[in-house]
Amino acid sequence: MKMSILAFALRALARRKARAFALGGGLAFAVALVAAVVFMTESLRAEAERAHAAHPDIVVQRLVGGRPTTISSADAARLAGIASVRNVTPRVWGYVFLPSLQGNVTIVGTAKNAPPLSIANGVLAEGRDIAPGAHEMIAGTELARFLGMRPGDELGLPTTNADAHALKLVGTFRSSLDLYTADVLICDEDDARALLVLPPGDATDLAITLSNPAEARVVARTITETLPGARVVERDLLARVYHLAYGRRAGFVLGASIPAILALLVLAWDRASGIGPDERKEIAVLKAVGWSTSDVLWAKLFESLLVGASATALGLLLGYGWIFWLGAPGLRPALVGWSVLYPRAALTPAVDVAQLLGISLAVMGPFALLSIVPAWRAATTDPLDTMRT
Repeated sequence: MKMSILAFALRALARRKARAFALGGGLAFAVALVAAVVFMTESLRAEAERAHAAHPDIVVQRLVGGRPTTISSADAARLAGIASVRNVTPRVWGYVFLPSLQGNVTIVGTAKNAPPLSIANGVLAEGRDIAPGAHEMIAGTELARFLGMRPGDELGLPTTNADAHALKLVGTFRSSLDLYTADVLICDEDDARALLVLPPGDATDLAITLSNPAEARVVARTITETLPGARVVERDLLARVYHLAYGRRAGFVLGASIPAILALLVLAWDRASGIGPDERKEIAVLKAVGWSTSDVLWAKLFESLLVGASATALGLLLGYGWIFWLGAPGLRPALVGWSVLYPRAALTPAVDVAQLLGISLAVMGPFALLSIVPAWRAATTDPLDTMRT
């Protein structure tokens, strides 16, 4: 019996295909927008989780007047004596404003004992490692593309230090790292110090590796006691910051889209809840030929579920294609960040079945229920009274 009712619902939709397409199109658009934001947010969170292992266990910065300043190598030696601290690495990095870019580039200096970047480990897209003392650099692929540079070209960065040299581009990062290296420029530590006007013995911050990462909270407390006023950032805390930042940006985007989504849902409610004279007469005929009220309700429920399921599936597919096939045009800058250089690396899908079910139920449930009340009212009316009107 249910199959016969389902077949009737399919034929009813075919008779009113313009209405079904209008409802389905509006719902598909709303689902696509919500699904795109959810898919991209979860993909960015997954990217942050994958990068989590590369972060140092603890980062220490010196604060003066509540703002970060340089930290000395003497402080690094003091922290190296703390129990469970395996290694303390002073890091040299900072920002340089590039007029042609109208934005900052991130200068990162590599220590002489740092492991090389090579094509063998998949970090470089092209070129080679920098040679110490050769005034060379490696740039993110997006930065090199924006500046129109290829390996062998030289770039002079603005600085107040007359001893700074122009840097020759010898390699670029692979595209899968663009989310973190779009505006990054790696050079020798001496060149980075010259560009950033950072004297020898000072560092931007200290990267600390622990023998037991589970003791990060205890070590962080010891560091604050050893260096009063220092800022101590744990790796797990940084991961939570990434999660909160992406969630907040997703909330902003969805909040800005609420008026459009509400307008579509109001339209869907108006179209789904309003049963016209033809449908009332159709229900009256069904009641007259022996259909029960439950049979009529099942028919209307099947109609709503067919439209809602088709629209939801189409919306999920459109949202997936928007993010992972087209690269999220229009949405990516709002969620990835506000810098001048927007990373173009392809996002890795991180779609959970629970997310798909949550979006589907949030759309199909209310939409299906909207059709029950008006159909029940029409089905409980005397068929003769309906036919006379």
